[in-house]
Amino acid sequence: MAGSIPMAASTAWEKLSHHFASSSLLTKRAVALALYALIPLALLHYLLTLPPPLPPPPAAAAAAAPSSPSPSRRANASAAASPPPEECDYSDGEWVRTAAGPRYSGASCGETIKAGQNCAAHGRPDTGYLRWRWRPRGCALPPFDPAGFLGAVRGRHLAFVGDSLARNQCESLVCLLASAFPARLVRGAGGGDGDGDGDELRKFRRWAFPSHNATVSVFWSPFLVNGTERPKTPPPAAAGGLYHNRIYFDQPDERWAAEAPSFDVVVLSSGQWYLNPAMFYDRGAFIGCHRCPEGNRTETGFFGVFRLAVRNALRELIARVASSASSSSSPARPRLAVVTTFSPAHFEGEWDSPTSCARTEPYARGEREPLYMDEEMLRAGVEEAAAAGADATARGAGLAVEALQVTRLAAMRPDGHPGLYTRAFPLAGGARERMPNDCVHWCLPGPIDTWNEILLQVVKRWADSADAGAASAAPSN
Repeated sequence: MAGSIPMAASTAWEKLSHHFASSSLLTKRAVALALYALIPLALLHYLLTLPPPLPPPPAAAAAAAPSSPSPSRRANASAAASPPPEECDYSDGEWVRTAAGPRYSGASCGETIKAGQNCAAHGRPDTGYLRWRWRPRGCALPPFDPAGFLGAVRGRHLAFVGDSLARNQCESLVCLLASAFPARLVRGAGGGDGDGDGDELRKFRRWAFPSHNATVSVFWSPFLVNGTERPKTPPPAAAGGLYHNRIYFDQPDERWAAEAPSFDVVVLSSGQWYLNPAMFYDRGAFIGCHRCPEGNRTETGFFGVFRLAVRNALRELIARVASSASSSSSPARPRLAVVTTFSPAHFEGEWDSPTSCARTEPYARGEREPLYMDEEMLRAGVEEAAAAGADATARGAGLAVEALQVTRLAAMRPDGHPGLYTRAFPLAGGARERMPNDCVHWCLPGPIDTWNEILLQVVKRWADSADAGAASAAPSN
């Protein structure tokens, strides 16, 4: 016990008291004086033999120390282009209720939003999903500031590259910016659904913000590398056609890669298409398949090839940027690449069940265990972003690389999907036994607006550092 005398001190005291009892020369006064002298010595011995104090638990240590990202959270490209260390881990927190509504609506931004994600226009009756804000642990996430974002990308080109969730995030950003500054569509088509993924003109759109001479583009590239998409409807079994994707990991997707030198900020986002049946190729050779469409093939899964796609897309970006810089007599201009991590789906049961994603509130912190698949996809994005940043630094490409970690906060929002309202007024004729749901994409406005609140903080830090580096390198008068 903490208040008892240690055994070594107790043994010494027993021997000493026996000596006192056998000696008639010592008086009671001498015994008392000896006792008073021994107690401090015993206490000193006790203190000197105490074990070292235990370190504080991780939670306490985290609360006592400033929040900082893990080494894999960010990888800086060069001294001129590298943002300062991040002060907040935006990926860890909880959703809290708020009285504030969104900056835009399905009506005010209807020409930008894909119809299947304009949940209010399609008759979704509840609005509670619009009244939540993400609150990171230990720091604050400011509301979206259109002037701040456009100020950071003034005179710059920001591009989204990826699948329909990349487009979902791009349309969210355009709506947020257009809530305060006029946007002009300069490439592609306006509202509407087109085919299941949006028609070709919607897959490659570009907006200009004349107030800040800024450009925002979206490039359809569901695999990030070159690939052949499976047909939109399965071929007849009698025709013997295969219903799968073909992905070529050593080949860039030139639809976006050809324009990479024009990008100042590029956001890469993919993942969901890797869950579909696919055949994988590299350097002309078959390397595996997922949900293999041919019986004589061995299943390899998709974690490894998804990681390879992110790696090769970032390598291609670095190569194009470095080549552009080497061919110019001017110093490499600073650029930023952001990898938006995997955005989970929330199907509960069959995809065409009327209640497949019918939840109306977020999960509370700790209520839902992270899924293995989500965590593996998240890890791939974070680690490949870190490796690419180191590569860009070594090559002097002037490119900073970050991971925008949205996987865990997205996993807590089963209420934010279109669900049945991917189609207009689905219950007008009554509920049916089978009704298609979209539990992958996000309503606009909706939770995905938070991705762009975090993106704003990433872009502002990078732009502040890049502009400061340019000012210090400018010749003085």
